[in-house]
Amino acid sequence: MNIIEKADKYADGKANEAITKAIAQAYLDGYRDGYNDREAEIPADFRDNKTTYIDLGLPSRTLWSEDYEKDGDDLLYLPYERAEYMKLPTEEQWKELINECKWEVKWYSDSDPDILQVKCIGPNGNILRFNRTGKIDTDEVVDNYQVYFWVEDMDEGTSKNAVHIYNPKYNFKKKDHYKNLGGVFSGYRLPVRLVR
Repeated sequence: MNIIEKADKYADGKANEAITKAIAQAYLDGYRDGYNDREAEIPADFRDNKTTYIDLGLPSRTLWSEDYEKDGDDLLYLPYERAEYMKLPTEEQWKELINECKWEVKWYSDSDPDILQVKCIGPNGNILRFNRTGKIDTDEVVDNYQVYFWVEDMDEGTSKNAVHIYNPKYNFKKKDHYKNLGGVFSGYRLPVRLVR
């Protein structure tokens, strides 16, 4: 092999090495930029791991967030299109909570049966509380004597699954009013409860 062939072979090797490094760097940059873009879409409060979870002793080992997600000191109300990117409970996880736990509803008084709080007592005795939250219809909280929060819903459409714990005086035939899961317009803003 003469000197020109050696130089060509050396140049080809260096060129391939440079191209390989450039492609690898481009992939890394693209991944980093994509990650940063995605990270920017998530509210800061959900990135800082402030959520505390409770182990209720469920068979699935699902942990439920101790409280609703908050924006400062206030409840965070989100439309489904924003909440769906979080770790929402599934319908199966909600049904497990209903079936495996003991439930107690606390009313304001005997004469005023509006819900004050719903208590869920896990198989291991730990307690999860669901305070009344209401939902935001347009710009104000409505149904604020009832409990709402989003549940994961994979179906297309404008109606999405949400837990709706309501006052039984509006449906006398429904005994287990605290076990309701149903469709809510996805544009309404509801609180968020997370699972892990």
